Amino acid sequence: MLRDLVDTAVLEDFASGLSRSAGLRVCVYDSHGGLIVAAPPSNEFARLTGSVLGTLPPDMTLTPVPAHDPPGQVAFVTAAGVWYIVAPVYVDDRQAGYIGVGEFREHSLSGEQWQKAQAAAGSDLNTLIQAWENLPVLSRTGTSQVIVTARWGARLLAEWCRRESRLVAATDEVALVGDIAELLTGEQDLQEVLDRIVSETARVMQCPSSSIRLFDPQTNELRIKAVHNLSRDYIGKGAVVRTSGSIDDQALRGQVVYVEDVACDPRIQYPEQGRREGIVSLLTAGMVYRGQPVGVIRVYTERKRRFRKVQRDLLRAVAYQAATALVHAQLVEERLRNAETQRQLALAGSLQARMIRTPPPQHPRVATALVFNPSYKVSGDFCDFFTLSDGRLAAVVGDVVGKGIPASLLMSTVRGALRAGADYCANLAELLNRLNRQICRETLASEFVTLHLLALDAEARQLTYCSAGHEPLLILRDGQVQATTEADLVLGVEPDVIYHEHTLPLAPGDFLLLYTDGAIEARNFADEEFGRQRLHESLRAYGALAPQQILNNIVWDVRRFVGLAEQADDLTLVGLRILA
Repeated sequence: MLRDLVDTAVLEDFASGLSRSAGLRVCVYDSHGGLIVAAPPSNEFARLTGSVLGTLPPDMTLTPVPAHDPPGQVAFVTAAGVWYIVAPVYVDDRQAGYIGVGEFREHSLSGEQWQKAQAAAGSDLNTLIQAWENLPVLSRTGTSQVIVTARWGARLLAEWCRRESRLVAATDEVALVGDIAELLTGEQDLQEVLDRIVSETARVMQCPSSSIRLFDPQTNELRIKAVHNLSRDYIGKGAVVRTSGSIDDQALRGQVVYVEDVACDPRIQYPEQGRREGIVSLLTAGMVYRGQPVGVIRVYTERKRRFRKVQRDLLRAVAYQAATALVHAQLVEERLRNAETQRQLALAGSLQARMIRTPPPQHPRVATALVFNPSYKVSGDFCDFFTLSDGRLAAVVGDVVGKGIPASLLMSTVRGALRAGADYCANLAELLNRLNRQICRETLASEFVTLHLLALDAEARQLTYCSAGHEPLLILRDGQVQATTEADLVLGVEPDVIYHEHTLPLAPGDFLLLYTDGAIEARNFADEEFGRQRLHESLRAYGALAPQQILNNIVWDVRRFVGLAEQADDLTLVGLRILA
């Protein structure tokens, strides 16, 4: 695991630096005990013999030591007449590797050991004995400085691994949501879709097995539909029935249900079968489509494990996407030859497509720039540039209510719908009318979107824009900042709202700024907002620069204002400069 998460060059620098600081040799090993890197010899005996502890013994015994922080055990390992203190490196209760600190002497060497050491060193025995006697004496006291050093090095390596592991996991989680959304873009076989979902969910959540059960409202049973790495005996253990207060009942009511130990949890219907299968902990999320229960998705572990909030949110998002995939796939199977159904499924697939960040299209009379700074690994903010059906350049900035994966899913749907609509509709108000009706149909009442959409006719020097409850567009002209005032209702609240277009003349040198509320609601430690006035001042101050430099400097102004205060909102900026 250490080899996978930390670069070898970094480990070499770490071992050499700690070795110089402690005056000892430091070695780093993988989880199987194989040597990854070793610092240069730090004593004459090691230089003479050229020996190093190359492989840790498989039967190495770990000895408890007094400790408030992990690791609470070390091992004492001997090789080539010297001793090493070895501390394990744990990452989320998993063995990632070891760190060894040496070399030390304890009992005098036997004649055979001296002969081997002399043969390896190629020097006279007296010189070798003198070098060995100059080694520090091994201390097995748990509070000794060398044991503290070994344990400190193990904690530092564990923290590096933990950070890298979380980054890799977060990347996989975002990719999983996108991959499942991509499944909706094609007319794939239902079983293939579900098999892919359970296997990918188990992989990303680092669980050995996973399953999907579909709910039959007539019998109240949940029947197995897709499995990953579960035995036939466990799958066929008996009917799983939804009863009041049961795990599946809670999941189908919108909860993510955690079971720490299936063998002793009274809510488990078949605890003995779970024990025989090697299942210890499980996490269950309900698959619900437009308020109707579809089934449940579960992940299983072979040891006790606590799931982080982001992992629970991920499983909830996967369950929502799986329910959508299931319903859409069933529609394909039932109405495959129906042209209207195929058209609707193609549209639904495009709305669920993963957002792909692409460079802005080149335009001879417009210079563009953007800044996208999510506060979490995934974002509810979005921005995009695209071309309308009449050839005009369009730009959009939007903000989806909420944070994290659920907001990013809705964001992907809105962006996909805008791009799909722009291929055949050039009227901005009509685009938002259609988008609003769709969002009202497919989301909860608590989910909505603010959005500002504009189009540029560079030849006619005319700006057209349409706002759905979003922050006003800012126009910098001759050193003065103007803000638009027109705005309609946010998207996703009322399906019959009519949105309106507005136009403004443009002049060469005009700079247009679209932004999300993260730019003005950023707070410092005094709980003061950056605010519109400061944003206007920053825009005036940097307005003569190139578009990307303007946006970068505004971001730096915001960062300087908030300092180290943690920000809970995303920050997105889009800039457009009208060229002569």
